[in-house]
Amino acid sequence: MIILHGLFGSSDNWHTLARRWAEFFTVYAMDQRNHGSSPHESIMNYEEMVHDLESFMLAERIGTANILGHSMGGKVAMQFASIHPDSVRGLIILDIGLDRVEGRHAAILKVLEQVDLPRYTSRRDLESELQQYISSTPIRQFLLKNILRRVDGTFSWKFNRDALLDHYDDLTASLDLSDIFMAPVLFLRGENSNYLGETLSPDILQYFPLAQLETVPDAGHWLHADQPELLFRRTTDFFNAL
Repeated sequence: MIILHGLFGSSDNWHTLARRWAEFFTVYAMDQRNHGSSPHESIMNYEEMVHDLESFMLAERIGTANILGHSMGGKVAMQFASIHPDSVRGLIILDIGLDRVEGRHAAILKVLEQVDLPRYTSRRDLESELQQYISSTPIRQFLLKNILRRVDGTFSWKFNRDALLDHYDDLTASLDLSDIFMAPVLFLRGENSNYLGETLSPDILQYFPLAQLETVPDAGHWLHADQPELLFRRTTDFFNAL
C-alpha cells in the first residue's frame, strides 16, 4: 500500500494511520518531490511526480500496489494508474477529481508569499503571525508541521516554497489522462468539502468505469485529520476485498 500526500503536506501527516494499516499491508508513505524530506527540484508537475512514483516502485521492487492518494496525491495516483494500469491493484482517491482546483489555497499562498520565516526565533510569535492569516486551527497546525527550526534558532519551510509557488498553476491544473483504468477505484469526499460533487462526473467515469463514490460525514478536505477512524476502516475493507 502506497500513500501519497497532498499539496503542502508530507508523509508525517500519515504516520499514525500508516502504522495501523501496517497490520494488514506493507505500507509506504512517500514524501513527494519538494515536500517533506524529499529532494528539492526546480521542475514540479504531474508527469514528473508520476515518474518519481514509477522509479520508487522499481527501486523497492514493488510489482503492483494499492495506492491511496489525497488531493494532489490523488491526482498523481490517477495519472499513474492511467499510464501504468498493470502496476496498480486498486485506488482510493481522497477528495479530489480531474478538474482544475481554483481558489482553495488563498490563505496558505498569502502566508507563503508574505511571512518571512527567518526573522522569527519564537514559535509562539510565529504561531501568532500565522493566526493573522489563517483562522482555522487545523490548517495552521498543518502548516506548522512544515516548518523547521534551524541551528541558529530561526525557522524555514521544510517544503520547497519557491518551487511550489512557481508551479502552483501546474499542480492545480486539470488532469489529461491517457487510458482507461479498469480496476476498482473508491472516491471518498468530505461532507463539508467542495472539492468533489455528490456524484462522480462523466469525465471520471469515462476513465474509471468501475469507480464508486462515498461521502465521509463530518469531514472537510482533510479526511484523515477529521475522520481518521472511518478512513482507516473503509480503506482497510476496500483494499482487503480486492
